[in-house]
Amino acid sequence: MHEKNREYNGYSNYETWNYMLWAGNDEPCYKLVQEAVKKCKKLGGDAHDLATELRDITQDQAPELKTSFYSDIMMASVREVNYHEVAKHLLEE
Repeated sequence: MHEKNREYNGYSNYETWNYMLWAGNDEPCYKLVQEAVKKCKKLGGDAHDLATELRDITQDQAPELKTSFYSDIMMASVREVNYHEVAKHLLEE
C-alpha cells in the first residue's frame, strides 16, 4: 500500500497541525506547553527532550475514556502527532 502525502497547512499531518492550533490558542494548553518549553531551555534540552516531555504531558492530560471505537480513534490521532516537529517549531520561536 502506498502512503499518500499527509501534509496539512504546513505541518506533516492534520494531527500535528491540530496540536499546534490548540497549543497556541487554548489558554490552559498554551500555558502547559510554554512551561515545558521554558523548562527544556533552562535545562539545556533539545528537540528530542521537549518532544518527549510534550508527549508525556499529552498522555497525562488525556481524559479517561471507556473502551470504544471512539476512544480508539481519538487515541490513534494523539499517537499521530509529530511531537519532534512540534518541539523544533516551539524551540525556534
